[in-house]
Amino acid sequence: MTTKGVKVAQAKTALDNVLAVATRFKDYNVRSYLARRAKDAFASMDADKNETGATRFIEDFAEKEMKWMARQERVYEMYGSARKSVVDDDVPSS
Repeated sequence: MTTKGVKVAQAKTALDNVLAVATRFKDYNVRSYLARRAKDAFASMDADKNETGATRFIEDFAEKEMKWMARQERVYEMYGSARKSVVDDDVPSS
């Protein structure tokens, strides 16, 4: 695998890790916002197309966001509402 391929693969792994952390949030709005933000950053930096974009995504976005998201996840666990969002409610279909 070329260096370009390695960096792009690392960027994709970083994106997967960010999305995994985002899905652990209980609140639907936070989950969807963080996932959308990560995907938008990945696309805007062309992380899947070139090594420079992949490196920028990893260094400028993923590393910083992972730290922030992990801290915020703990805060949400301590102080977040136990009540589900309307979107998350399991409503039996009629």
